[in-house]
Amino acid sequence: MLSLLAPSACVLVGCMFVSSAEVFSLSDQYLPLWNETPGQFSDYSVENGKYIIDPWVYPKRMGMYKILLNKTANYFEKFAPDNEQNFLWGLPLQHGWQYKTGRLVDPTRMTDCGYESGDRLCISVDSWWADMNYFLCALPFLAAVDSGIMGISSDQVLLLPPSKDQTKFCLNVSSCQSSFPSTMRKWNHLQSPSSSFKDLLKYLWEAHVSTWISSYLYLIRQINFGLIYTFLFPNISLLIKYYI
Repeated sequence: MLSLLAPSACVLVGCMFVSSAEVFSLSDQYLPLWNETPGQFSDYSVENGKYIIDPWVYPKRMGMYKILLNKTANYFEKFAPDNEQNFLWGLPLQHGWQYKTGRLVDPTRMTDCGYESGDRLCISVDSWWADMNYFLCALPFLAAVDSGIMGISSDQVLLLPPSKDQTKFCLNVSSCQSSFPSTMRKWNHLQSPSSSFKDLLKYLWEAHVSTWISSYLYLIRQINFGLIYTFLFPNISLLIKYYI
């Protein structure tokens, strides 16, 4: 399944190749706990008519990627069977690599979040990797919800905030649309059934870059370093206008 990923798409997120025959036997190596992660909305709890997802638990966040892959499969079926050419595979591959290499643990070691001796499935809000990946998961996922391809309305899913620094993260379609309108629109371009593979790859590149830049600028502003960066980079306002 993963063997036919477009090479250029893999460059975007540093994904790794395995042959389709090896996918299931090596899934734990490239996609840790993939078979145990949720694969549909009904695998999550429901409160007040909303699906509640805790993206600060590794399998729960990985499940968002799995649902996104399942729901976008029909957009790539004309290029190859069995979702083989869905270059969104690069997103969970990157997240699995982060988990496997310990990049999601608490770097301060003030908690046991992410450590083998503690809560191994915990994703630490103090990890820069985890915070940046949050947006690379939440924005494409919620953009897909907003587009209607997920089969639920835009107000039917809520992401839980971390235990601290809660205001740093948008948690639903409306708040992410408000904070990242341009980036959300770029992810929605991927849901264009008439697009060629080349066009879809172009949309992915634009959405991916926009997510990284806009989320980085957003986090910087949240921790009150905005004035410093505005002084260092006079064109920061142009970046914010374009990417956020």
